[in-house]
Amino acid sequence: MANNIISFKGYQIGKSIKEENCEKIIQEIFETSKNYPCKIILPEDVLVGKHMDDGSLTKELENIKDDDLILDIGPKTLTKIKNIIEISETILWNGPAGYFENPNFANGSLEIANAIIKKNKDRSIYSVVGGGDTVALINKIEVAQNFDFVSTAGGAFLEFLEGKDLPGIKALN
Repeated sequence: MANNIISFKGYQIGKSIKEENCEKIIQEIFETSKNYPCKIILPEDVLVGKHMDDGSLTKELENIKDDDLILDIGPKTLTKIKNIIEISETILWNGPAGYFENPNFANGSLEIANAIIKKNKDRSIYSVVGGGDTVALINKIEVAQNFDFVSTAGGAFLEFLEGKDLPGIKALN
């Protein structure tokens, strides 16, 4: 999602994964957000590599080259996210921050998990984690028990929160 928005905002994303034809949806998200007390937090910096098995290099958004792959959030962005977690009472985390399967690009996701866990231990946050990749991450580092609610249904989970009717839930009711 971040790559789509970074590109929408006019920054180069190199060879990074991006969904096609989502500009209208992104525009609607930004327009809708103006009507509510919500902020959309964008990355300031990212970790890039030239391929998936590469080492990481921190870059500001304006310095991304055509052959770069964005594979994690950078330290400034991570600090911003951790500050948000610190003042939050509830968090919904859906999707890792980077390509956590490569340790060179796992730091953002690991630090987010640790920040949530720290607050969860002192009972100052209610934490909800959703999505297969996020669950894979927390299972990999064996911390699923440190979150209040874990859902493996990523897309369906988000659709449920949007208020959409889900066939499985409808059948149970």
